[in-house]
Amino acid sequence: MFYRFARFALGLLLRIFFRVRIEGDNSLEGLKGCIVYSNHISLLDPIVVGCFTRRPIRFMAKEELFRNRLFGFVLFRLLGAFPVNRGKSDIAAIKNAIRLLKNGEVLGMFPEGTRSRTGEMLDAEPGLSMIAVRAKVPVVPVALITKYKLFGLLTVKIGDPVLLGSYYDRKLTMNEHKDISNELMTKVKEMLDCS
Repeated sequence: MFYRFARFALGLLLRIFFRVRIEGDNSLEGLKGCIVYSNHISLLDPIVVGCFTRRPIRFMAKEELFRNRLFGFVLFRLLGAFPVNRGKSDIAAIKNAIRLLKNGEVLGMFPEGTRSRTGEMLDAEPGLSMIAVRAKVPVVPVALITKYKLFGLLTVKIGDPVLLGSYYDRKLTMNEHKDISNELMTKVKEMLDCS
């Protein structure tokens, strides 16, 4: 209930300050558990993705963001986020993500791991592939096309779901997961380049 209210209020504010355009199917219908993943250019990105997709999204966010009590509360309550330690293989966060996906929830990820200061795509971390393959769920690419200038255009492009079934029964190394994650990010890049 609180998530819906927050999403409505924040979505309204975004529409006041930006010219929002949504392209693609933002309903995520027909998908049970799935991962929505996007390029990462601003702290506003999780709010934008969360507001303009119709299903609630649980985001993985770096644990440093939860150290501030107010911001941590906002992340937990408004975005349903949970912390991940980016400096090591955070098994607890990975298990939590897989559990949520197997329960039919939507997980939000930014595979680059940090914001791109230039807008250029950064190298992806292996987590996107690793979690999607272990949970056996589809992934949905999202491209955020904006400079976040006041009253400027903010385009949210939602791509078609990608199935990774050919990897489900294989033992993959971290390097292989990284390669798959980077390949998945090329789908976002293609949407960015078509803008």
